[in-house]
Amino acid sequence: MTSPQCVYLPTEVLIHIAKFIFDGWKNNADPPSYQVTLQRFCSVSRQWYSAGIEFLYYRPQLDEGNSFLLFTNTVCPSIRSRGRRKVDLGSLVHVLNLGSLVHHSSNSLTARLLGRVKKNLRTFVAPRISFSINSLAPLAKCKELCYLSLHLVAEPIALPAIKKAISNIDKLQSLELSSTTLITDDSSTEDWPPNLRYLQVGGQFVTDRMYSFKWPPNLVSLTLCGCDSLNTPILEDILINEQLRTTLTQLIIHSANSEMFKEGPSGILRALMALESLRIPIDLLYEFLILPAFDSRDSPLSIRGLELTAPYNENFSTVIDICKALKMNLSRLCALGISASCLGIIPEASHAKIDKCLWKNIDKCPEEELDSLFDLGLYVMAEPMC
Repeated sequence: MTSPQCVYLPTEVLIHIAKFIFDGWKNNADPPSYQVTLQRFCSVSRQWYSAGIEFLYYRPQLDEGNSFLLFTNTVCPSIRSRGRRKVDLGSLVHVLNLGSLVHHSSNSLTARLLGRVKKNLRTFVAPRISFSINSLAPLAKCKELCYLSLHLVAEPIALPAIKKAISNIDKLQSLELSSTTLITDDSSTEDWPPNLRYLQVGGQFVTDRMYSFKWPPNLVSLTLCGCDSLNTPILEDILINEQLRTTLTQLIIHSANSEMFKEGPSGILRALMALESLRIPIDLLYEFLILPAFDSRDSPLSIRGLELTAPYNENFSTVIDICKALKMNLSRLCALGISASCLGIIPEASHAKIDKCLWKNIDKCPEEELDSLFDLGLYVMAEPMC
């Protein structure tokens, strides 16, 4: 174009363009690249700024250079430099991931930042160093929060204090606790959030009280990751809890636990009456007595979905034949996920036979029981992070 006059675009068109850039990030585009593109978009003019600012602040990328410093100076400037803003930029933040930050912030700055983004914050990943008990008060005001990860937090924070802070966040569905947490039934009167369904725990368990421990009332999924000890008696004390036995539908046990099954295998899975989905390191098939297969056609395991991850024991190299188990104690299984690191353990020659057995089970399975499964048949999956 040779005309010096800029072409005017309606604001509705600009919003579509900004959303197209933003959706590129959601479709696995490079996050820093999308952020830079939106920054340039907002720098064109006031009209372009108004169309793109909502997408720019939705999920800020804060792990590049001095981006965190620039972000906090803008969203929560110090009292001396704070001027009057027509736009509450903190209210535009929906996803705040500080998991990659270490010494970038301080306890007071993290607390102040939470106070500024509380209005519409839906996802929060806490930093390792600068999240402390001081952050719980502003966290309690994040009423729109759906996902909260404290997994990386290094400072021990008492479980009752955490429960008190989040008890009134009615929309919270998923919580990841730190591996420094002490899990015990302390007779606390603080309630869990009413809609909490997915919980990840680590740290230490006071096992003599776990049989009466009050888990979230609507809990359906429990992940054990970063536990100091998951020896056989400890794991059994946790899972024998009456609430978990009757309501837990998904159990995930990560390899990042210590002393798993040090005192031998366990048949505790048979006590979990509602269990539908299980994810474990592949060598724990033996520790949970799933292998070697035995004839239990009268009372097979209830699980419909099984995912196998890298072995807990790094020296494990046994070739596994799971076909027999699919006709016996895994006769209800409809989905089997295998991480890429396990492909050498389950021979490729048996994959077609395994898939055929699974689809026979699928044909007999009620439709409503298939809806909760991630996939059907045999599939390869990425190695999950803790």
